Amino acid sequence: MEDDLDDFDEFTLDDARSTLAAMRDTAPDGLVAPLSEDDLAAIENAGVEVKSVEDGLLDFPTTIDGVPAYWCWQAGEDAIEWWHPRDTGFAGRRRIG
Repeated sequence: MEDDLDDFDEFTLDDARSTLAAMRDTAPDGLVAPLSEDDLAAIENAGVEVKSVEDGLLDFPTTIDGVPAYWCWQAGEDAIEWWHPRDTGFAGRRRIG
């Protein structure tokens, strides 16, 4: 089953990393877990999906080798270093590269 990719923008890895850096610089409460209402607004305006407010878990939609996927970041991590297919969730995280 293929997701409808027209419902959102996709991020290259460089775009996702740049977007995360910009959100960290501008998010009112710094993207620490749990995410604040103010941070949530900044995240959603950037086209990033919030998967867990409590854990500060964010997913950036992408396609990797033809597979619908997410670049994945969690509060406390220095950078986006993980990805997972859209149908596996956090448990399916794989290190980039």
